[in-house]
Amino acid sequence: MNKSLHGLMALPRSMASRLKALLEEESEHQWLAIGVFFLFVLVGAFAIEGTEQFVGDQLTPITVQHKGSMVMDIEYHQDNDSYTALVYAPQVGYQLFTEHPSDNSATYLYNSDDNDQGRNVTFLKSMPDGDIMLSIAENELIELSSNTASTYVYSSDNGEFTIIDAAEQDDETADRLLLTKEGQNTSFRGTVGLIPTAPMSMSSGVQWHQVEAHSPGIWVAIGTYTSAAGFDGSSPASPEPRPALGLIAWDGGSQTPVLKDSDVYSSGLFHSISTASNGIIVGGTEASILVDENGDFIPLDAPCIITVADQEGSVWFVGEAGTSTLNHYEDGELQTYLLSKHVPISATVGGSQGDFVHFHGMNAIGEPAQWSIDIQANGSIESGRGFLNLLFLIGGACLMSMMAWTALQRMRIE
Repeated sequence: MNKSLHGLMALPRSMASRLKALLEEESEHQWLAIGVFFLFVLVGAFAIEGTEQFVGDQLTPITVQHKGSMVMDIEYHQDNDSYTALVYAPQVGYQLFTEHPSDNSATYLYNSDDNDQGRNVTFLKSMPDGDIMLSIAENELIELSSNTASTYVYSSDNGEFTIIDAAEQDDETADRLLLTKEGQNTSFRGTVGLIPTAPMSMSSGVQWHQVEAHSPGIWVAIGTYTSAAGFDGSSPASPEPRPALGLIAWDGGSQTPVLKDSDVYSSGLFHSISTASNGIIVGGTEASILVDENGDFIPLDAPCIITVADQEGSVWFVGEAGTSTLNHYEDGELQTYLLSKHVPISATVGGSQGDFVHFHGMNAIGEPAQWSIDIQANGSIESGRGFLNLLFLIGGACLMSMMAWTALQRMRIE
């Protein structure tokens, strides 16, 4: 019995002495393995941290037709690499043209030498069928389709008006709603052939700026509301305009459009409308709004100076020059990315084509500049981060296993 107890008490002392001898004999190799492991940890941490920043953006060298000119408005064609742009340069004036970069050709609709109508363009916008609409004269709408310009002259029986925006339903009806200006007021008119309806009678004191189709018979509009002098607490000498959002009801008939719902917000400015996969995104300087499929107004914590929808149904929010983050709305989720460099331009217009979203504006020294985002970089970043995480776990597990196996083998030998 005493021998057994003596043997049990000697066993831990024996294991401890063998482990001590092992560490003394193999200390150099053990510390080398530990050093390699910690080096692996540091390298892996830096690599994973690198994927936290958005890397799919870049300043794009301008080598196409609008080089050196300020892009006032631009629409990218989705069936090829061409685009239609209204540009301005002090020495040249306004020009409206379609360029095909693939064969380095351009078709001019307006230029200062032959047909100086570019300064009269009130809006430039792509319709769901890919045609581009614009207007330069009262009661007239011009449609650009495959380099062919067609002019629609609307009846003046219901008055004369300037067309400042237009929208079409993306269905078989292709109903078209016009945002018009009559004197100092703005309103909406439906169109039945070339006969416009009477203007919407009630605008609730809002000056409307843009309109977009939301769903059959429903349209989203943005504008500004200015209250009576001093009524909202602003200076009586200069009342502060506030952003307004409205839903317009018009189902394609001869009846007048109706303001179905509206809301006026406390501050900021609504500046752009983009179509997302699950509704309409309204971009704002203080906050943005999602008008969902039910017509509800849902605030988004994504202040910006411009929004652009890409070809996959998601929307990108770009802030002022110097902003360090980029917001992205996709499938009902708003994500914020940290940019590797600050937003380099003050963007005024934008568009998407293929895998890229392009923004045009001015750089820090006042020169025309273009900033582009590769929309596929989002997926590559997530995939890269996941791959590095997996590689880190596998590599760490292998190193720890090898160290444990080596220690165990040495203990057995001793």
